[in-house]
Amino acid sequence: MNIIYNTQKKITSEIKKLLLLIIPNIRKTQLNIIPFIIFGIIISESSVSIDIAKTLKDDFSLIKLDSVIKRIRRFFNNKLFKPYEFYDKIIRYFISNYKLKHNDKRINIIFDHMFSHDNYTVFMISMRIGKIGIPLWFRCFKGKDSEEAFNEELLKEGISYVSSLFDSSLDLIFSGDRWFNSTSLLDFIASLGHTYVVRLKRNIKVECENKRVNSKVKNVGQLPTYQYHSSFYPNSKITDNKFTTNIVISKRDGVEEPWIIATNGDPKRAIKDYGYRFGGIETMFKNQKSNGFYIESINNASLESFTTMYSLVCFSTLLLTIIGADYTKNSNSYKNTGFTTHKTYKDKGKVRIMSLFNVGLTLFKIAFNSLKYIRLPLSLILYDV
Repeated sequence: MNIIYNTQKKITSEIKKLLLLIIPNIRKTQLNIIPFIIFGIIISESSVSIDIAKTLKDDFSLIKLDSVIKRIRRFFNNKLFKPYEFYDKIIRYFISNYKLKHNDKRINIIFDHMFSHDNYTVFMISMRIGKIGIPLWFRCFKGKDSEEAFNEELLKEGISYVSSLFDSSLDLIFSGDRWFNSTSLLDFIASLGHTYVVRLKRNIKVECENKRVNSKVKNVGQLPTYQYHSSFYPNSKITDNKFTTNIVISKRDGVEEPWIIATNGDPKRAIKDYGYRFGGIETMFKNQKSNGFYIESINNASLESFTTMYSLVCFSTLLLTIIGADYTKNSNSYKNTGFTTHKTYKDKGKVRIMSLFNVGLTLFKIAFNSLKYIRLPLSLILYDV
């Protein structure tokens, strides 16, 4: 008789145990549905209630599909579920068990906005793991033009929260694009004892002491640059409020606009740190959208329903990334899975061709209902890779 491993019952039971460990006082009604929704999101690769419902078997097979859909939607609209408090407990648990790999104790944190068409806006702060990111803190808003989503006090609230997640001995590097070049925001990050690496708009006026600069006050976009290496302007002053910062400009072939970076850290690392921004958050947004869970298919839900759904999408994103990192860290435990995550090239050496998220998603699907035992780690230790 063949044994089927990693069944829906087994996987959801493990997720339920994890939730009870992290949130001992979780409501029974929530505990009885959340593991199945997370399972359905991953298996269906969708955030839509009907797609999630179609994947659920076992006891759910005895219920009409419409009734399963209504049950999922009732949960998404349940006012007793607090999505931000739920994810706070989840992420605090995983960060407390984070296994840091590199010795310099640098952790790259990225903040940005994500738009789901014109329907919703999400402000997200993520953490870079390998070459992608995991969600740390988020807030959701209705529509694309919500002023609240760009409120500086909200941004500071998120940054302060993320700062509280980590031990003070770690060096947090906060990166943001040109939306976030407010000097009061940069000063706030520095006041917490962290490093900022933020791109500046070209029209910001600065004063800098440099032999190559003819006059003291210039638009930062007019500062002289080199073609093949970065230009450094330490201790420059942004003239609006005399805010002192280091400015680094990198102009590369094939790039229309140079990167103009403000940092209170080592200027020689600024370009490299800012370069982590894309992988640390843009790829994560892609995983939640067209490369994974298709949150853009949600277009007429209430903000409360969307926020609840999105909190479980973030949990699913975190779950698959952690599984992918475990696969990379403990590769000897997965010799019988039969898929390739890297290729070796003569000129480049070993190159990753599958992201940690996609490794986790692939492994999850291969392991589900398999006649061959495949380790599916749901104890969920967060490894740095």
